[in-house]
Amino acid sequence: MNAGIAGAAWVLPLTFALLALAAALILLRLVRGPRAPDRVVAIDALSMIAIATIALLALSTGQPMLLDAAVVLSLVSFLGTTAFILLFRRRGREADPAAGPQGRAPGGGEAAGTERTEWESSVAAVTEREPCANGEAAR
Repeated sequence: MNAGIAGAAWVLPLTFALLALAAALILLRLVRGPRAPDRVVAIDALSMIAIATIALLALSTGQPMLLDAAVVLSLVSFLGTTAFILLFRRRGREADPAAGPQGRAPGGGEAAGTERTEWESSVAAVTEREPCANGEAAR
């Protein structure tokens, strides 16, 4: 399976170089990331770069078996990202013992010492519907 690609002499090396540059920038974010979620996103992005590199390697060498490795890596990456999400969700709930099951202090207010960002407030406005005047939930 050796496909003749137009411009393969310069397209594939350029693509490998751009992937290497992207990986270097993502490694910088992994090292400097101010918070753990930033580092998880960097790890996820590095795994996507690795998947793309394996796919390009399969294309340049003409070995389709490498695509199987790319598929397996993508599945493992998905499971790892899901595990990190569950870890951070659990860690966030355990951080404030006064917080209720949704990370709120009893009485419906915010937990002590926590402030919502603008994005979290907009998400909360959509997901936590206030009852209308007639007692039904807003749609």
